[in-house]
Amino acid sequence: MEKLVLFPLNEDTEVLINNLRNSEQYQTVAVASYYEDKKRLELLQKKNSFYCSTDFEKCLGEADAVVFAENTMEYDYEGYKERINQAQKSMKKIYISVALLEKLGLDIEIDNFNILQEKSLPQDLGETKIKEIDIPIISIMGMGENCDKFNLQVKAKEVIEKKGYNVLAISSNVLGKFLGMEVLPGFLYSKNMSYPEKIKYFNVWVYQLQKQKKADVILLGCPSGISEFEDYETNFYAEIPLIISKAISIDAGLLTLYANMGQNAETIKKLSDFLMVRFDTEVKEFVVSKQYFKADYECQRIRYYKICERDDSQFNINDTTGYHISYIENDLEVEDQVKAIINKLENNFHVI
Repeated sequence: MEKLVLFPLNEDTEVLINNLRNSEQYQTVAVASYYEDKKRLELLQKKNSFYCSTDFEKCLGEADAVVFAENTMEYDYEGYKERINQAQKSMKKIYISVALLEKLGLDIEIDNFNILQEKSLPQDLGETKIKEIDIPIISIMGMGENCDKFNLQVKAKEVIEKKGYNVLAISSNVLGKFLGMEVLPGFLYSKNMSYPEKIKYFNVWVYQLQKQKKADVILLGCPSGISEFEDYETNFYAEIPLIISKAISIDAGLLTLYANMGQNAETIKKLSDFLMVRFDTEVKEFVVSKQYFKADYECQRIRYYKICERDDSQFNINDTTGYHISYIENDLEVEDQVKAIINKLENNFHVI
């Protein structure tokens, strides 16, 4: 069993910690993070037997490998470089994404870098016609970054598997690799491929993968967000979710909302209609994240935070509207939402 140090502490690594407990392949032995996370590390230490500290070198002494998660809280990238150098000097295996390496300006060919993302293209496009995938596809979408999409996908995967289905889970978060998920291929993020090429290659990639895995259902995480919002968040104009929706036919979806994106019956219907028109995806199930955002007008950017307590008055949905909203931490309600989607697909002759 490989012993892992996770860095830094954020929502993604917390999801990984909670779901690696029963893993036969990986064991969390330490969590390291920035000094700003000291209180959160202390709380985590009280709940767990593994080592939690801002002292990265001490954490390294416990492990075989280091997992460098994305910088979701946008701390200083120099802190990443310093810790990568320490891991290299200690001869530890390093798990990292291509995107993070590019931000750090590091060479992906360095020996002890294990890239958590497939870089190669499918062998041959062959005919240019889009291949039909004849099993149900459920997408996990979000309003933007840091919106609990990864957490929701992990929960949804567990619910569907409990119903006896073989799930092909494709995650937009590279940490999904440690939880038995596939990761979205690197060519989707390429600056050297055209929009039509990405659509065709992704269609072939998913088609080949689902044949190989003999899946009953595909659970697909979409990166970034469905649209730009505020003045400083473009969400890359939803480029990859659009590519995905053109490459494959999605049967149903769940959408995560920020904690400060209050909704009522009218706005939630408009949001659902938008998803149908733009992504050809029916979404009746919505999940509210623990994260919220604020615009930093001085730095001209969006900053993300975690709520301390809920304000239920922000979400006023009448049960007769046909839409359902839950909180990400309410496992029973999230489970009911996922089951509702599966039950609908089971009863649809054209889908399953």
